[in-house]
Amino acid sequence: MRHAARVSLFAILALSSTAAVAGPDLDRATKVGAARGVERFGAIYREGGISAAADAVRTCYRSPKAKGGAGGLAECAALDVAASVADLQARMSLGVPPYPFFAGAAMESRVSAGLKAAKLPKSARASLDRAILAAMEGPEAGSADDGYMDE
Repeated sequence: MRHAARVSLFAILALSSTAAVAGPDLDRATKVGAARGVERFGAIYREGGISAAADAVRTCYRSPKAKGGAGGLAECAALDVAASVADLQARMSLGVPPYPFFAGAAMESRVSAGLKAAKLPKSARASLDRAILAAMEGPEAGSADDGYMDE
């Protein structure tokens, strides 16, 4: 009986750690991380273009912060989404060929793999998507004076 009680306690603790990232804490972490990712994208793109953004996305997803929780993953995913959008805008407005790293469903696959690596439930994706959209629609992103699409 004592062994069964330990197993049950372990199961409850394991489940509660997943539940602890849900709700307001998850939303807050993803908002902060997404804002950081969008901000980083602007600086990276201005200095090194789309190839520097691709390198930054690769590095970010490999970093411990991306695997450590919602905030780190949100930063990497927002960096990835912002770069993918910039690549799409360049293709549409300038007629440049797609940058292979951002082509097709690659970004979607990276974000899904990131959720798994960070041990976040699939339900965290909705919070992540909302946070990235909000960060990209914020006053810094998309304003006329951000300069990252002026090249």
